[in-house]
Amino acid sequence: MAYQSQIQSTTAADNLVFAYESLKNADIQSADSYLENALKADFEHPEVLLAMKCMEFWKDQLSRMPETKNLLDRGDFLCASWKKFMLFLSRIGDTSETVRYAYKRFVFGLALDQYLALPDEEKDALGAALDLRLGRARKATGDIETALIHLERAMQAQRNDAEVLAELADAYAMAGEARLSKALFREAFFLDPLAVGIEYLESEFILKIIENIQELGYSGNDIAEWIPVYAEIWGVFNVKRELSAAEYNRISASARQLEIELRESPQRRSSLMPGLLNRYFWMADHLKANGDEAGLRSVLLKIKILDQSIYASYIG
Repeated sequence: MAYQSQIQSTTAADNLVFAYESLKNADIQSADSYLENALKADFEHPEVLLAMKCMEFWKDQLSRMPETKNLLDRGDFLCASWKKFMLFLSRIGDTSETVRYAYKRFVFGLALDQYLALPDEEKDALGAALDLRLGRARKATGDIETALIHLERAMQAQRNDAEVLAELADAYAMAGEARLSKALFREAFFLDPLAVGIEYLESEFILKIIENIQELGYSGNDIAEWIPVYAEIWGVFNVKRELSAAEYNRISASARQLEIELRESPQRRSSLMPGLLNRYFWMADHLKANGDEAGLRSVLLKIKILDQSIYASYIG
């Protein structure tokens, strides 16, 4: 009783701190109790109210968890629920990095527990797919060094997997390796923007790009599609590699195919444009590096015809 009385006599801010620490330790029952006490201490405290809304969201999600024996499904369910949570936060319009971070530590810490509890034979069978999951969860819980080990191993097995490359790029950014991060992000968003789980990304420069693209009016899948375009014209994806002749030919052929699709289905212009522009950018870089001025002029003209504002920003 004395302990309970002591808790209730603390301030809302104190109880918030205790709640966040409980969440980081995957103790949602204690976190819920501390939030209730915080609400009693100050029922108008905006951060308490937000944290309580988030708690109700996660209690509902946890009630839908797969059975305990399905450890992989449970971990995947939690990670997928994070995407829903990010959408939930955007809809309620409340933002607090402290609240978001506490729940992120809770969710991915709990997901990590599921993955680590898998039988050894199942871990071995999953291979790179498990390394991706472990790397993402480790990154979200702040263990960047171990995350890099898992994600580098996943990349060695799946070098052209956009999801793996983006997670590795994000971890490198958080480790202070900005140049390597930008190079890998550029590759990932070229290979398959929609395969990248942008809700899981945490590096500051990518989050800023996402925020700016949202301010331009894009939402949903359009955000990922436009990231490589605006990252190029805003000078963020400025770490580039030389293409081989075979790579350039493949990109050029892919651009021609998109041009055909655009002519045949003009109603799909908005969905085809970012991918086509991104290919033009890669082609322009290659032609510029090889001194092909005629080829470069041709590609720049294609960009100008496709979108004059993008063209002006690109050459500006």
